[in-house]
Amino acid sequence: MYEKMCEEAEKIMTERFGKDMVIALATVEKGVPYVQYVNAYYENGAFYVITYVFSNKISVL
Repeated sequence: MYEKMCEEAEKIMTERFGKDMVIALATVEKGVPYVQYVNAYYENGAFYVITYVFSNKISVL
């Protein structure tokens, strides 16, 4: 039954997010929430986020 649920969930995720689309990505820094819109897509159990490297959306540590 678990495998069937996983297969169904994977199918739904692929149908809904398996193409380039805009999503809201939420993070928290020092207790303050931030929400940014980014391009993303879902493939093989992972979300891939696409954004401009020099935007304020990412930080290089």
